[in-house]
Amino acid sequence: MKIEELHIYGFGKLENLVLSNLDDFQVFYGENEAGKTTIMAFIHAVLFGFPTKQQQELRYEPKGGGRYGGRVSIRHPQYGFAVIERVKGKAAGDVTVMLENGASGNEELLKKLLGNFDRSMFQAVFSFNLHGLQNIHQMKNEEIGRFLFSSGTLGTDRLARAESMLQKDLEARYKPSGKKPALNSKLAGLRSLDADLKKAAEKNNGYEALVAERESLQQNIESLRQAVLDLSEKSASLKEWEKVEELAREEVLLDAEIKESKEIRFPARGIERLESCKQLLRPFLSQLEMMRGKRQALAEELAGLGINDELLGREPEVGAVLEGLHAYGQSGLELNQLEEKTRMIEDKIMEMRRKLHLEVSDDEIHSIKTDMFTKKQAETADEMRKRIEGQKHELEASFNEEKIRLEQLEAELIEARQRLLKQEERADLEKASRTGNAAEIKARLEDCRDRIAILERSAKLEEESRRKSRPLGLLGALISLCLIVYGLYGQDWILSGLGILMVIFSASIVWKASGNREAGEKAGELEQQRKKEKELDERLSAFQSGGNSSAALKLEHDDRQRLKVNSLEGMLEQQNHQYEKVLAKFERLEQDEAQWKKLVEELCGQLRIADPIGANMPVEAFLLIEECKSLIAEKARLSGNIISLKERMAGFEEAISSLSKFIPGIPENEVRLACHYAKTALEEAKRKVVIRSEKTAALEELEYDLKKVEKERSSYEQEMSELFAQADADNEEAYYLLGEEARKQEELRDRLKEVKRELALSRLDREEREGLLSVRNVHEHIEETARQLVETERRLEEARNRLSEVRYEIQVLEEGGTYSEILHNFRQAQSDFAEEAKEWAVHMLAKELLNRTVNRFKDYHLPRLLKKAGEYLEFLTGGNYSKLFVAPSGTGFVIQRADHVRFEADELSQATMEQVYVSLRLALAETIYGKLSFPLIIDDSFVNFDGERARRMIELLKKAEGRQILFFTCHEHLLGHFDENQIYQMGRKPAKIRG
Repeated sequence: MKIEELHIYGFGKLENLVLSNLDDFQVFYGENEAGKTTIMAFIHAVLFGFPTKQQQELRYEPKGGGRYGGRVSIRHPQYGFAVIERVKGKAAGDVTVMLENGASGNEELLKKLLGNFDRSMFQAVFSFNLHGLQNIHQMKNEEIGRFLFSSGTLGTDRLARAESMLQKDLEARYKPSGKKPALNSKLAGLRSLDADLKKAAEKNNGYEALVAERESLQQNIESLRQAVLDLSEKSASLKEWEKVEELAREEVLLDAEIKESKEIRFPARGIERLESCKQLLRPFLSQLEMMRGKRQALAEELAGLGINDELLGREPEVGAVLEGLHAYGQSGLELNQLEEKTRMIEDKIMEMRRKLHLEVSDDEIHSIKTDMFTKKQAETADEMRKRIEGQKHELEASFNEEKIRLEQLEAELIEARQRLLKQEERADLEKASRTGNAAEIKARLEDCRDRIAILERSAKLEEESRRKSRPLGLLGALISLCLIVYGLYGQDWILSGLGILMVIFSASIVWKASGNREAGEKAGELEQQRKKEKELDERLSAFQSGGNSSAALKLEHDDRQRLKVNSLEGMLEQQNHQYEKVLAKFERLEQDEAQWKKLVEELCGQLRIADPIGANMPVEAFLLIEECKSLIAEKARLSGNIISLKERMAGFEEAISSLSKFIPGIPENEVRLACHYAKTALEEAKRKVVIRSEKTAALEELEYDLKKVEKERSSYEQEMSELFAQADADNEEAYYLLGEEARKQEELRDRLKEVKRELALSRLDREEREGLLSVRNVHEHIEETARQLVETERRLEEARNRLSEVRYEIQVLEEGGTYSEILHNFRQAQSDFAEEAKEWAVHMLAKELLNRTVNRFKDYHLPRLLKKAGEYLEFLTGGNYSKLFVAPSGTGFVIQRADHVRFEADELSQATMEQVYVSLRLALAETIYGKLSFPLIIDDSFVNFDGERARRMIELLKKAEGRQILFFTCHEHLLGHFDENQIYQMGRKPAKIRG
C-alpha cells in the first residue's frame, strides 16, 4: 500500500495543505514545531479514527474553528487507487472510502483495506519514533534484554510489562515458602481446622467408614471425570486430525525431500552480496577498529558533556525573556485593577436591566438606536401624553356640562308643550277674541325677545369655544412643524407626511376658531332683532290703551307659551349642535391618542422596552438605555484591555514554557524561579562550550586520518574470492548456478514453512500429529471413542448418585453440636481457600498461556525474525555484529560479534543497542508482517547515530522493496543522502511537492 497524496483540511496548526505525488522514499524535513509530528498523527487519525476525548492522545482540533479532518489517497495492491476521507463526526469521526471502480463505503470497507489492523498494532509494527529508543535509556540493565525481546515480538514493550505484572500478582497471592501471602495464610488455618475436625470425628461410630467410602467415591469420580475429559480430548484431537491429516502428511513428505536433497553451501544473500561488493569498501579491520574505538571514546566524552546547543543558539531569546520579567509583574497588577472595574460596570448594567426589564443581550442593547431623532421621539411622545391627558380632562368636563344643559332644555320643552292650548280650544278663543292684533303683536314681541336671548347665548358659547380651540390649534401646528423638520433631517418621509397632515388639521381648527364671517353675520342679526323688539314694544304700548278681554288674555298667554316652545326648540337645536361639537372633539382626541400610541409602540420597538415603560417614562427609559450603552462600550473596552494583558502575560508564560524545550527541568509553573533557572543553565552551557571545542578539534583530526585509511584499497576481489570459497564455486558462472539451486531448495523450505504455519493454527502439536500418522480410518476411531465416552459418563453418573447418598448419611452423623461447628468452620475455610485459589489459578493460567504463546512464537516465527534482524544488524554495524540469538533465560537476546564473542544486550553501547532495536523493528515488519504492504513511518529515530551509522541506516532503508517509507527529520545533515525530489521542506516550499 502506497500513500500518494495527503490533503489536510484542518489538523492542528495545518490547514488547507496538499501533499501530492509522494515518493516511495519520502523525506519530510523541518525545524521543531514545523508540523512533522502533526502530519504523522494526521495519517494515523485518517486511517484509524480521531482519538476520543477519553483517550490521552492529542486530537489536534484546529484552534481557529476550521474544518477538522482531511483525506489520504492510497494505491492498494488489491483494490487499486482509493481515497479515504475522515471529517469531524461522532466518536472517531465520519469516514468515507471511495475506490477507483466507483464503489464507496465507510468503516467496514476501510477495515478491509487495512486488513483489520488497529491503530495500536500499526504503530507498534510500522510506525516508530524516538520515544521507543528513549525507553532503552531509562531501563535498568536486566530490563533491556526483556524490552528488546518484547519489541521484536510485538513491536512494543507490552509483552515485558504484561509478564512482569502477572509475576508480581502471583507472588502477592502465593509463595511456596511464604507466610504472609493470602493463600499461605489460609492454608495454615485450614490445616489447623482439619486436625480439630478429625479429633471430633473419632467420637462418631461408623463415621470413618463413611468418610473413607466418600473419599473412595470422590477419587473414582475424579478418575472417571478425567477419563471423560481424556476421551473428549481424544475425540477432539481425532476430529482435528481429520481436518489437518493432508497437511501433516505433506509436511512429512517435504521434510523427507529436503533431507534427501544435496546440501548446498551458499552464503546468505549471496547474489546480492556479489552484486554489491563492487561498491562496498572493506577497511583494514585492526587499524580501523583501533581508530574507531578512539573516535568512539572521544564521541562519548563529547556526548557526556551534555551541552545544550539549542540554549546557546537562543541566548538572545532567553535574555529577552529575563528582561520581560518586570513587565510581567506590572501587567498582573494592571489586570487585577481592570477586572475589578469590569465587575463594577457589570453590576451597574444589571441594575439598569432590572429597572428597564430588559431581557436582551449586551450586543442587542448596543445595537439600539439612541440618536437625537430617537431622543426627540421620546420627548414628543411624553409631551403628547401630557397634552392628551389634559385635553381629555377638559373635554370630559365640557361633555358633562353640555349633556346636563341638553337634558334641562329637553325637560323644559316637554313642560312648555304640555301648557299649550288644544287646537279646538284655541279656535274657540280666537272666535271670541277681539284683541287678536294685540296678541299677534305680543307674540311677535315675545318671539323677537326669545330670538335675541338665543343669539346672545350662542355668541357667548362660540366665543368661549374659540377661546379654548385657538391654543390647541397653535400647539398642534408647533408639534407638526417639529415632526416635518426632524423627518426631513432624518429622511423619514412617513414622519414628514404625518407632520404635514397635522399642520392642515391644526390650521382648520384655528380657522374655525376665528370664524369672523359667521360671528359678523350673527352680530348683525342680533342688532336687527333688538331694533325690531323696540318697534314692537312701542306698537304694543299704543295698542293696549283700549284694554283686553279674558279670551284675549288666554290667547295672549298661549301665544307667549308657543313662542317659548319655539324658543326652547331653537335653543335645543343649538345645544344639540354644541353637544355634537364636543363629541367631534372627542373623536379628534381619539385620533391624536391613536397617533400617540403608534408613536409609543414604534419607540418601544426601537428601544426594546415594555409598553408601560414606553408609555409613561419614554425619556427616562431613553436616558437609561443611552447610559447602559455607554457602560457596555466601556465594558467592551476594558475587556479588550484585559484580553490584551492576558495575551501579553500568556505570551510571556508561553515564552517561559518554550524554554523547557531546550532547558530540561525548568519549573514552568514558577515564572521567577524559571527565569533564575534559565540564567544558571545558560552560564553552565557557555562553560561547556570551551571544553567541547578542544575535544572537537581532536575528533576532527582523527576523522581525517580515518578517511585516509578507508580510501587506501578496495576489497572487491577479496570479497568475491571469499564468496566463491563459501559456495565452493570456481568461477562466477558456477556461483550463479549454485545460487539457482539454493533458491529451489529455499522454495521447498518456504513451502514447508507455509505448511507448518497452517498446522500451527491447529490445536494439535507436532508430537500429537506424529502419533496420529499411523491412524488410517479416522472415522471409525471417532465413533469408537464416542461409544467409550457415553459408557464412562454413565458410570460417572452412578458414582455421583452413590456419593450423594453417602454424604447424606455423613450429614446425619454431623448433626452434633461441637462437631457440626468445627465442620462448618472447616467448610467455610475450605470455601474461602477455594475462592482465593481460583483467583490464583486464573492468573497462573494467564501466565502459562502467555508463556505458551511466546514459546510458539520462538519455535516458529522467531528464527526467521532473528535471521533477518542479524542480516540488518551486520549491515548497520559494518560487519562488527552479525547474529542474534535467544538468551538462555528465554526473555532476552544475545548478540554475536564478528569474532564470535557474544554479549548480553545491556553490555552493548547505547548506539549499538539502538541499532539492535531498529534491526528488530525492521525485521518484524518484513518477516512476521511481510505480506502487509503498509508504509513504514519513521520519526527522527536515528538522532544518536554518528554519520557512518546514519548513512548505513539510510542505505538499508533505501533497499526496502515493495514498501513505501515516510521519513520525518529535523536534522539537516541527513538530507545529503537523498535526492532533491524526495525531500519536502516544511514551511519553505509550496503545498504541493511535485506535479
